[in-house]
Amino acid sequence: MKKLMFAAAVAFAATSMTPAAFAQDADPALAELDWYRVSMIKWKPGKGERAHEIIEMFEKVDTALGLDGVIDLHMATGDYDSIVAFPMRQGIAAMGWAENPESAKWEAEFARQVGGEDTAEAIWDEFNSLIDTQARHLAHIDRD
Repeated sequence: MKKLMFAAAVAFAATSMTPAAFAQDADPALAELDWYRVSMIKWKPGKGERAHEIIEMFEKVDTALGLDGVIDLHMATGDYDSIVAFPMRQGIAAMGWAENPESAKWEAEFARQVGGEDTAEAIWDEFNSLIDTQARHLAHIDRD
């Protein structure tokens, strides 16, 4: 349903723009942007410590695969306890993949490190049970 609403909004925006608006930015080159998936998380009371223990497991997977660039902010104010930005290494195009091969490699390495797919699934289930509220967004950083 969200995808349908998004598509309708994009279609409306595109049809409501004048041809002159499109002509202004007629340069066919893609913008130089670094894309991120951003998770804003509020932990259930008393569960933040355990959540960060599991996050340390996730970081070990990143290290084993030579991945870096995750930004993990521990909030001092505001509605969320953690804000984490995950680089989209293939850019925004990764949104269209049926299955991201980078994610499949990550999941396989996580399962290997924790002793199997069943254990990995149990850890994910526990991690998700620690979350009170979560919001997910896409964001970018200009490279200029």
